[in-house]
Amino acid sequence: MPQYSATLIGYSFWFKEFSQYIALLNQGVQPDDIREMGLEENYFQEQTTSRVVKMLQSVQRRVETLDADYLDLFPMLDLANQKVLNLLTVMFSDQLFNEFMYEVYRSELLLGDAKLHPYEIEAFFNRKQLENPQIAHWTVQTVHRLESAFQSFLREAGLLAKNDDYDSVQRVLLDTRLVMLLRAKHANRELAALLGR
Repeated sequence: MPQYSATLIGYSFWFKEFSQYIALLNQGVQPDDIREMGLEENYFQEQTTSRVVKMLQSVQRRVETLDADYLDLFPMLDLANQKVLNLLTVMFSDQLFNEFMYEVYRSELLLGDAKLHPYEIEAFFNRKQLENPQIAHWTVQTVHRLESAFQSFLREAGLLAKNDDYDSVQRVLLDTRLVMLLRAKHANRELAALLGR
């Protein structure tokens, strides 16, 4: 049975920090040195030390899901595809978010509805609570906060646009190089989720 986590509640999309982190890695700076730069020099310009720690934990964990091929490709991608790659690292590192993308976002693309309503997100979490005892024990507040986090990540990645009572599903135009790399790395499920296949 897969292990699920509700940790996304406390994390942001952190695209700017994600980009800076990868740029430093590509310059040869080691993760321990990046951490020190973040804590000692406030390199990422966070408001509090606790926020720096939280951000670094999240971004480092996400970046660790990427190998050198992804890191080399990142600066060559346009802004939209860089945001998608950041979102992919969330998919690679968080099983529940990965399933949401495949089961909910992908379905919206397949059906061509292009409208993600709150009840569709709630239905996903209700289904997961029935399937998994770990999720079944989460409080209503935890589930609502996760729903908001998922929507926020997708909006910041450019895959959803907020409307009055629903989100418009935006089909992403993936860079061919990113598509080829995802295929080469056998990330077929993630690719299917993003393309609606």
